[in-house]
Amino acid sequence: MNANTYLRPLLFLFLGWLVVAPVAEAQTSRISSRFLARGEKAVLEFVSDQADAMPNIPKIPDVVIAPRGFGPIPRPSRNRREFSFQFDVVSYAVGRHVIPPVEVSMGGVKFFSDPIEIIVFNPDDLTLRDTNVVGRPLSYAAAIMTLKDDPYEGEAMPAEIKLYVPRDFAMTIEDWSVPDFERDGMTAWRFDPSMITNELNILGRPYISMAYPSIINPTRSGPVSIGPANIRLTTRQMVIDNFGPRSSFEEINLQAPELELEARPLPPGAPAGFANAVGDFSIEASTTATVVNEGDPISVDIIVTGRGNLDSMRAPTLIDEEGWKTYEATQAQRGEERRELSGAVTFQQFIRPLELRSAVPPFRLVFFDPDAAEYRTVTTAAIPLEVIPSTGPAGLITGAPPAMGLPVERMTDILSILRPAQLVVPAGAGFPAWGVHAIGGALAFLLLLKAFWMRYAPRLRRDPVREERQKQLRELARQRRTDDIAFLKAAGSFIERWLGDHPQPEVREVLAERDAVCFRTEKSDTRIGRRRRDEILRIIRRSAGVLVAAAAIGLSAGHARADVAADAIEAYESARYDEAVQLWLGAGNYEELSPDVLFNIGNACYRLGSPGHAALYYRRALARDPGHGESRQNLRFIERKYGAITVDRPEYQYAVARIPLAGWKSFVWGGLWLAGLGLLVFPASHPGARIRVAGICGLIIGPLLISAGALGWRYFPNDAQFAPVERQAVIVAPDAVLHSDAARNAPEVIDAPPGSLCEIIQYTGRWAYVAFATRTRGWIPVESLEKVIPDTPPTLPEIRKPKADSSSA
Repeated sequence: MNANTYLRPLLFLFLGWLVVAPVAEAQTSRISSRFLARGEKAVLEFVSDQADAMPNIPKIPDVVIAPRGFGPIPRPSRNRREFSFQFDVVSYAVGRHVIPPVEVSMGGVKFFSDPIEIIVFNPDDLTLRDTNVVGRPLSYAAAIMTLKDDPYEGEAMPAEIKLYVPRDFAMTIEDWSVPDFERDGMTAWRFDPSMITNELNILGRPYISMAYPSIINPTRSGPVSIGPANIRLTTRQMVIDNFGPRSSFEEINLQAPELELEARPLPPGAPAGFANAVGDFSIEASTTATVVNEGDPISVDIIVTGRGNLDSMRAPTLIDEEGWKTYEATQAQRGEERRELSGAVTFQQFIRPLELRSAVPPFRLVFFDPDAAEYRTVTTAAIPLEVIPSTGPAGLITGAPPAMGLPVERMTDILSILRPAQLVVPAGAGFPAWGVHAIGGALAFLLLLKAFWMRYAPRLRRDPVREERQKQLRELARQRRTDDIAFLKAAGSFIERWLGDHPQPEVREVLAERDAVCFRTEKSDTRIGRRRRDEILRIIRRSAGVLVAAAAIGLSAGHARADVAADAIEAYESARYDEAVQLWLGAGNYEELSPDVLFNIGNACYRLGSPGHAALYYRRALARDPGHGESRQNLRFIERKYGAITVDRPEYQYAVARIPLAGWKSFVWGGLWLAGLGLLVFPASHPGARIRVAGICGLIIGPLLISAGALGWRYFPNDAQFAPVERQAVIVAPDAVLHSDAARNAPEVIDAPPGSLCEIIQYTGRWAYVAFATRTRGWIPVESLEKVIPDTPPTLPEIRKPKADSSSA
C-alpha cells in the first residue's frame, strides 16, 4: 500500500468538487420577506454566477410579480462574481399564497426553484407600541411571525421578526443591528436584517418595514416559545449647541413580544433507521475509489438535498453493514445558506471492506415528512467496486523482519497516590536552573584568576603577615593527622594568635575544648576523632561559624504541613476525595505546590468521577516537572480510556521523558562548561600537573554530554510545540461538544471527550474559540474547559457526580 492509493482518489474528488460545487451553490432563489402586510412589497431574486435570460414567472391569482429592471443585476459576493434577477412581489388579498417552482436557465443549465409560501395580513391588525426617542414619542409595531403555529418536534420552518417604524423616523436610522432574543425549547439562527425596506400605510400614516428572516426549529414537543426580542437601532440626531449643528448617534431599543407555539410530537411507529431527519429529502452517494486494495479505506460522499433540518440531521447509514467497518461520518459545514430552508449538505463517510466485495451497499435515510405526516425512506444505488486481494503469501515477510513493538500498557486503573517528602516547593528552593552556570562560571573565574596569578604573581609584592598565616594554616592542616592533644594545642595557638577573642561561639567552643582536653592534671582518655578535627579545621578556615538560625526556620510550618499531608492521605484512603483535594490545595500557595501534590489531586478528581479534571492536574504536574513519570503514565491511561484528543507522539519520546527536561538541558550546559573548563585548565597549570588529566577528560566528556543532551532536548515530548503552555487548556466537562458558532444551537463540529488538550485562540463572552492538535477548531462554553496554567489560584473543582445505580455499587 503506498501514498498514491489515497492521493489519487482525493485528487479526483477535489477536481470533481471544483466542477460541481459552483453550480450547486450558485443557483439559489430567495425572497426578502414571507410575511407581508396588504400592499407591502417583497423582493424575489434568483442568484447565479452566470447571467442568462430573465425567468418567466407564471401568473398567480391575487399576487402581482413584476421584474425590477430588464436584465441581471450584479450582486456583491466575497468569493465570486454573482448576478441576480429581481422581481417585486405584492398582494392585496389577505391569506396564504404560494409562488410555484419557476424554471430558471443560468449558464445553459436549467433548474426549478423551490416553491415559496407567503402570508399576507391586514396591517390594521398590527399592535402599535409607544416609546420615546430623544424626548419625542414614537409609535412602532414589531412581531415574530411563523408559517405554522403547531410544527412538529424537529421541524425546521421559516420565521421572521417584522418591524414597522414611521417613515420620518426611519430616515434617521443608521444601523438596523441584529435582534437579541430569548427562546425556550427552540433553536434559531441569527435574525439578520434583509436590508430591503418598503413603505406602506398603517392606520393612515406612512410606515417603513424591515424584515429579519431566519429558520427556527422546536427541540421538544409541547409548549415552546421564542422571544421577546430586543431590536437595537442606531439613529443619527442633529444637535445644535455653542459650536453649531452637529450629528449625535443615539441607540434605542424596541421590543417584539414573545411568540408561543405548541409543538406536536412525531407520530409513533418510526421505521428502523430513523434518527432525527424531519423534512423532505433525497440522497445520492458517490466515490472516486472504485478500485481499491484489500483493507484500504474508501471515502464515500453522501449528498442530502431537500428542505428541512439539514444542519442538525444525522448522516445516512448503510443498509447492510455486514462485512464492512464503518467510521463516524463528518458533515461539511454550510455557509450563509444555512439560513435557508432548502439546500444540500454533504457527509463524508469512510468505510473499509473486511472481505472481498463487489459493490458498496446502498445508504439509507429515514425521515419524517411533516407535510404528508408520514415516515419515508430514500436510498442510494449500490456503487460497483473492485477489491484487489493481497498477493503476498501468508506468513511471507520480505526484507528485514520488523522490530517488535513496545509492550502495551495493560492498565485498568490509575496509579496510586504518592507520599511526597514535602507538599510545597518554595520559589527558589532546591537547586536552581542557573546553578550549573553559577558553578561553571565560578570555576572558570578561578581558573582565569589562577592563570593570571601564575603569569603576574612574581611581579607582585607578597604580604609577609598573610604568608605566615597561610603557612601556619597549612601546618595545622597537616597536624590533623596526628594525635588529638597536639592538634588541639596547635588549633588553639592559631586562634589566639590570628583570630584573637573572636565572638563566634563555635570558635570559643574550640578553645574550651582545647582547655578541657589539653590542660588537665590527670591523664585524659578523650578522643575527638578524625571527623571532629576536620570540622575544627573548617571553622578556623572560615574564621566564623555558619548561621544556624536557618535550621529553625519553618519548623512549626513543617509540623503543620506534615499534619496536612497525613490528613489528606487519610481522607483519600477513606474515600473522602473532595476533602483530600481541599487539604492538598490548602497546603500552601498554588505556585509552590509540588508536582506530587498536583498528581495526588488528579487522582482524587478521577475517583470523584471527573477524568477531565484528573487530566488537567496531571498536565499541571507535568508543566511543573516535565519528567514526572507517574503523571504522564496516568494521563496516557485517561486519554486511551476516554478517547481524548491529544498530541500524538511516538513511543520513543516517552522513553526520552524518563529523564526530566531540565536534566537534558543540564547535560548540554554541563557539557559546554566541561569543555570550556578543560580548555582553561591548561593555561592555569604547570606542564605535567595532574589537573591537566581532568582537563583532557573534560574535553572528551563535554562534547558527548552536549550531543546526548541536545538530542534529548530536541525530542523531549513538549506539548508547548502544539501551543504555548499559557494558552493550553483541558476539556473538563463530561459531554463537551464543539460548535461552529458561539451558540448552543449552532451546528456541532466534533465531540470533545474529557481530558482533551486544546489551545485557546480567543474568548467571546462565555464562549471560547479553541483548536485541537488535529487542526479541528470550534466554539465551546468556557465552563467546559480550564487552563493548564490558571489565571487565579484554583479552588475545589465543581464536579457533577453521577447518580448512584446498581453499576456503581
